[in-house]
Amino acid sequence: MKRFWRGMTKDDKFVTEAQGTAWNEVASELKSLELVTENNVIKLPKGMKYIQAKTCGADLLSGECEIESRYLGFYLGNNTVIIRVDEKSGDISVEVS
Repeated sequence: MKRFWRGMTKDDKFVTEAQGTAWNEVASELKSLELVTENNVIKLPKGMKYIQAKTCGADLLSGECEIESRYLGFYLGNNTVIIRVDEKSGDISVEVS
């Protein structure tokens, strides 16, 4: 199963990375966000300012890139809460900064 983010916009439109929606086109319009994995759906609190990204490693000789992790999160006061999924192990971690 593919891992991807999906959300609901303020006008109740369902959007998802799996359907090709570009994050920068919907990020400011989201009222909910979740990350779908093989075994889990990680739901963030509703009505937050959200972030999402992927980390990537690259082979400098071949130019091949590989996603190492993907994360989504939200701003909470002066902090950022990140939920990260390791692409190889499937391990989930929570980071607060």
